[in-house]
Amino acid sequence: MQNQSRYRDDLTRSAVPTATMHSQADAHSQSASKRICLFGLFGMENYGNDGSLEAILLFLRDRWPRATFSCVCIDPAEVERAHNVASMRMSWRGPSNRTLQLINKLALTLPQKLGNWLVAIRHLRNFDVLMVPGTSPLCDYRAGSFGAPYAIFRWALSARLARKPLFFVSVGAGPIEGRLSRWMLTYVVRSAAYRSFRDENSKGFIASLGIDTRRDEVYPDLAFKLPVPLLARSSTLTSQPVTIGVGLIDYNGWHGHARPDDSIYQTYLAKMTHFVATLLERGYRIRLLVGESADQRAIAGLQAALWHRGSLPGAAAQIVVEPVGRLDDVMRQLADTSIVIASRFHNIICSLKAGRPTISVGYQAKNDALMAKFGLDRFCQHIEHFDTELLLQQVTEMLRNPVGYEDMIKCKLMEFEEGIRDQERALAQVLFAAAGRGRVPARSGPLSHILR
Repeated sequence: MQNQSRYRDDLTRSAVPTATMHSQADAHSQSASKRICLFGLFGMENYGNDGSLEAILLFLRDRWPRATFSCVCIDPAEVERAHNVASMRMSWRGPSNRTLQLINKLALTLPQKLGNWLVAIRHLRNFDVLMVPGTSPLCDYRAGSFGAPYAIFRWALSARLARKPLFFVSVGAGPIEGRLSRWMLTYVVRSAAYRSFRDENSKGFIASLGIDTRRDEVYPDLAFKLPVPLLARSSTLTSQPVTIGVGLIDYNGWHGHARPDDSIYQTYLAKMTHFVATLLERGYRIRLLVGESADQRAIAGLQAALWHRGSLPGAAAQIVVEPVGRLDDVMRQLADTSIVIASRFHNIICSLKAGRPTISVGYQAKNDALMAKFGLDRFCQHIEHFDTELLLQQVTEMLRNPVGYEDMIKCKLMEFEEGIRDQERALAQVLFAAAGRGRVPARSGPLSHILR
């Protein structure tokens, strides 16, 4: 811990003052190409995660146009197609040769596991820094210990062994329910050379793990940097009929498909069916929204339930569903809404960026924290025990003064835009300091200390 703190102090002292940072960083960018390896659950058709990757690339490419990037992700082909960045799979799938596959199986996949470590270390030696941008990497939502928590642990420790610094940029954190996951992720956070969080809840959670966060800053989620499509900026509050955006989610408990609880999903679907049916009866037009391809299950389930109860045949024209391929599509669809009810965190971000009065039916505290920042904490419910009648009352209340809520949101957005600029300045400064050091030493002692 003492060595870790010393490295963090050295990095801070070696950084130039903020007032002169821009000119020096720009000058440095003209004489040297940075090599940045990005890590995250990208390419899995979660549009919020991919939006975080898009946002950090916008900044990095603008500041360092000659930089070299690599992305360690879920689906390299999809990430390369969508973001034009060389990518590799987070985990090696093992040998393709049948004989080697048999040997790997007989050896309890130990050769494959060892190969994963060697591949990560070898890859990171070609880069200056391993960066985790945005998303919620420091939790175990829908993941067992040997899923995402182990993957980030392996790459973080590989970065240590390759003597490369690890940066967390505007990330979300907590909760972590599994004991092994908590141990691994605690190590990961403690080993980072730079940390910033997207809300105070995340920073507080990391502090609860016994980690000193006094020098860690809080900035808005990276997705707030993404441009808003022109259509989505225009107000539709006076449009008739009023269109209500309803974000659906394939949710069956915190552990997701690892330990699914179908009763949670069925209860949620029944409530949302009643809610949407009531809105249709009141003459509202509904636009169904998603934040991940898996959410199509919830849309299909809702439509089937509406049909079964007889609500859909007469109101089919009042329900709009369109395909989504990225977060930009979500924002374009928001151009056709007056207010939005959503569960996925980045759908709420999109709604707020478009200036739409927003209601959260969330599964994690990150939704509540964001809504509170915009003065909308009265419009939050938890997905596992939300009340449909209260939700209808919240819709009615928002529609009484939609312009007032829209103005309040737009004022807060200006603060968030400045927060994004602050994060970019801080990140440029720490990258400049690290680049000036060249090959960055490990922050703590030998491997025995790391694995303690």
